[in-house]
Amino acid sequence: MRIIVSLTSWHKRIEQAKTTVYSLLNQTRKPDAVYLNLDTINFPNKLPQWIEECKAEHDNFFAPLQSIDLKVWQKIMPTIWRLDEEYEDTIIVTADDDVTYPETYLEEIERNMQGCDWLCTKSNEYTMGQYMVYGPKAIAALDTAVDLDLIKNIPLDDHAIYWILQRYNCKRGKCTSTECEDRQAGYSFRRYFIETNDESQLQDTTCEYPTAQFEKERAYLRKRGIIDR
Repeated sequence: MRIIVSLTSWHKRIEQAKTTVYSLLNQTRKPDAVYLNLDTINFPNKLPQWIEECKAEHDNFFAPLQSIDLKVWQKIMPTIWRLDEEYEDTIIVTADDDVTYPETYLEEIERNMQGCDWLCTKSNEYTMGQYMVYGPKAIAALDTAVDLDLIKNIPLDDHAIYWILQRYNCKRGKCTSTECEDRQAGYSFRRYFIETNDESQLQDTTCEYPTAQFEKERAYLRKRGIIDR
């Protein structure tokens, strides 16, 4: 089993991401690769020194730069596209850039992914599905459904991921709880989805995300054939 960790950051939080990255590299179950997906919009000049030092220390750490900012999609899609359809026996774990992960995190994920296509993990304090984990079938579903046009029309939230996985009949595994340390910087974040298989119960959960935008995205997803209602 190949385990790839995928995350992103931006210029205001890149120094905090250092702690996150090192916590992911120093796991009891070592990741085969950790991709910190960045863009030249947030980093027009050179990357922070710690990134270069980390690459020198760890041959499984990469910080590729791209010319466009994919917003929330940058956490997962550049890594999927980098696989070039080589999904077999691969797990992609997405991570937040302001969380310190326990050293057994990937070990627990590998165990809990047996017999399922995807799952989400939860920390004790933050009860929303923060960290998504994708197996080969789920990776293939996102690779098939997500392109730059979809990213342009669904720029603000990740609920579309849930709909896509449901559309392609990806089996969800049991949610796991982890002892993640407190976030290094508090900030408002959006829910991936209400824990249900009924898409009609998906809803906006914060004032940051206007209902009009939510309905616009639903209309686009209906047009793409990803949702029915």
